[in-house]
Amino acid sequence: MAMVTNSKISFLSNLKPFKISWKIEVKVIQKWAQPSNRSEGDTLEFILEDQMGTSIHCICKSLFVDRVKDFHVGEWRVVENFSLIPAMGLYKRTSHPFKISIIDSTIVTEPSPTTCE
Repeated sequence: MAMVTNSKISFLSNLKPFKISWKIEVKVIQKWAQPSNRSEGDTLEFILEDQMGTSIHCICKSLFVDRVKDFHVGEWRVVENFSLIPAMGLYKRTSHPFKISIIDSTIVTEPSPTTCE
């Protein structure tokens, strides 16, 4: 079943883990591959920032890398339908209480020219 896209863009500071149908517009601040010894393989990871300057860590398992392979540092993207997981541990990348996890229903598109810098 296809996920319905949400028309309202949310700020990162408003994200809560009670749903996956969020829609955000973010700029890629950092991007790196994170090696893993686990069976699911390496992850592609990002620091994303919205227009308010709020940043969040984003992870993408190797299974879904095709969804974000054209997500480059300095570029704005609209990201829809993702999960939020608690951001914990010694290597917490941002002050945001959650991090984004790209899932099978995630949609990444270019923003309309009128909505970003």
